[in-house]
Amino acid sequence: MVGEQEKLACLLFLGPRGMDGGLAYLRKNWVNAIPDVGGLDGKQGVEVVQQALAQGHDVTALVRDPDKMAGLVPNKELKIQKIDFSSADTVEPHLQDKDVVLSCRTWPWSVTLYTDSMEVIVAAMKKNKVKRLVCVTSWFTTDDPSNPPSFMMRWIVKPLFLGRIMYNMSQMEQYLQGCEDINFTAVRPPGLRMGPVTDMEFRTEEGPQVCDRDGVRGMCRADVARFMLSTMTSEDWVRKCVAVIAVPKK
Repeated sequence: MVGEQEKLACLLFLGPRGMDGGLAYLRKNWVNAIPDVGGLDGKQGVEVVQQALAQGHDVTALVRDPDKMAGLVPNKELKIQKIDFSSADTVEPHLQDKDVVLSCRTWPWSVTLYTDSMEVIVAAMKKNKVKRLVCVTSWFTTDDPSNPPSFMMRWIVKPLFLGRIMYNMSQMEQYLQGCEDINFTAVRPPGLRMGPVTDMEFRTEEGPQVCDRDGVRGMCRADVARFMLSTMTSEDWVRKCVAVIAVPKK
């Protein structure tokens, strides 16, 4: 069943451990998803697609490998098409009459995937006059002396494992802030884990993290997808980067 919340057009970019990538877009009661499903990180985009279907949207998946997508989301309501989205010209036709773009693209190595792919998405959006964008980055893409990361994150995780990837996420956020005609929301979750969608409440902060011990435990991808979909028609986080966690209701 489609709820009372307005449904929009989402452009979804995913990128796991492979050279594939993806995109998704949603038109009023329509979601067209283009996820890269070759690796672990593609699970976030799959969660978005599954929940969009559950909300009653008409979902189309545009992928480089349709068989992989069909295996991950075996739903007869999901339409799957093969696409090359290496440039704005190949992506642009699929955004006609769409309203919102969702990006869940992730990458485990030191590359410029975030900025490169976002430039393609934004160029295609502008050609179709699509203004709404919701993307996923991470906690701690920016530094705030008044809201510092933990010792482990600051001195071990970022410098040894995630520093360059998070730097490119930060560059992407800065790029979007410079796109005055794009109404973006950058969703910053903590560490991601698997688990079913919950009804826990969200705590948010416009900053590098949410100062709450519950954030240390991470956040399940299903709840990140739930938060992303909830922001599509909300004005609360337009042109902002929002850190989020899900906590039990009191």
